[in-house]
Amino acid sequence: MSGAPTTPGGTQVTGGVGGTTFGTLSSIGSDLSVSVSYNIANELLEAAHDEQLSEDELISLVLGFAIIFSAIQSRLHKALGDRKAAVARSAREKARGAVAKLVAVRPELSGLLDEAFVREAERTAVEELSNKRSSLDFLALLVSISQRILVAISIQLLAASVKTQQPSRLVRTVSLVGLAIFFVFLESLTGRNV
Repeated sequence: MSGAPTTPGGTQVTGGVGGTTFGTLSSIGSDLSVSVSYNIANELLEAAHDEQLSEDELISLVLGFAIIFSAIQSRLHKALGDRKAAVARSAREKARGAVAKLVAVRPELSGLLDEAFVREAERTAVEELSNKRSSLDFLALLVSISQRILVAISIQLLAASVKTQQPSRLVRTVSLVGLAIFFVFLESLTGRNV
């Protein structure tokens, strides 16, 4: 929600015009991926049976799309990070130029206007950017929600596949627990910043 990073190592959304709305939409995306994935998975399974597509092929297709959306999401986060870095760099340069002009006019200010002034200008510019949402931010959120839904559908399809292919309740239970552990492990790896 509000206050959570919108990009890995990126802008902290703390409110303002875009912060609360963006956090709410992100939260809705999480709820949406869980609540809708089961029904979508069932519909996809029925459509696959109608089209004589095996469950394994369907799972491969959905996982493939999830991977594609993950790659797109990574690119969008990089673009958002690059935009943030460009805004910070521009603010730094403007602040240094303003300090140089002031010191040229009034040399006694040279000790008062140091790098702290430049860092504050940079922080302010990045904070203003975090309060403004662009179509790139919306696209990143949309891709993120879609990717989460695709992963949730993949999990539902894998669970349904285990359930139909394993006659033993014990084997099904162990397989489903293993599936859950695998996806939790996978999620913990993808959430890391290198």
